[in-house]
Amino acid sequence: MSSTADMDNTVIRFPGLASASWGKNNGRVKELAAGPGWRLSIASIDKPGAFTAFPGMDRITVPVEGELLVLSVDGVEHGMEKFRPFRYSGDSAAEAALPTGPVTVLNTLADRNTTGAAVMVAELSKKNPQTLGEGQFLVLLHGSATVTAADGSSAALEPLDAVAGDAERPAVLGRGFAAVVSFYELD
Repeated sequence: MSSTADMDNTVIRFPGLASASWGKNNGRVKELAAGPGWRLSIASIDKPGAFTAFPGMDRITVPVEGELLVLSVDGVEHGMEKFRPFRYSGDSAAEAALPTGPVTVLNTLADRNTTGAAVMVAELSKKNPQTLGEGQFLVLLHGSATVTAADGSSAALEPLDAVAGDAERPAVLGRGFAAVVSFYELD
């Protein structure tokens, strides 16, 4: 089935997003989605260097392409492998080292006073759909997948495309891995 207006609002096509330089030309970043107190983006890290500080925010970084990212947070090194989320404070001094070359990361930012965030990397299934409610996003990390909206319209996803959840709970089926990101208001 072809895309409808509903599907156009559900699927975020990574290649069509505008990109901007981050840091001191350390790489490029594309914002997938943002709202009051949160942001979801994908960034390339092309050369070692300091990460941008985000005071008052909690961060979750997930390497999605490349072999290894060594992230030094407040002087403590953390070896980060592909598809493994790592949570840290946006107040912390963070610096990237790239022992095996450039990497691409999924970045989640949430205002720690108003918004919570969680990231889970899940294996997709062709039989059991991953459904997405309000405040949730799915980012296809590897493989192939199809999203189906409540009206029955569907669209194929390419790696790094995202799906925005809503009250109609779009469903994703496929083979591969995806990051499921949830944002929620704190009491």
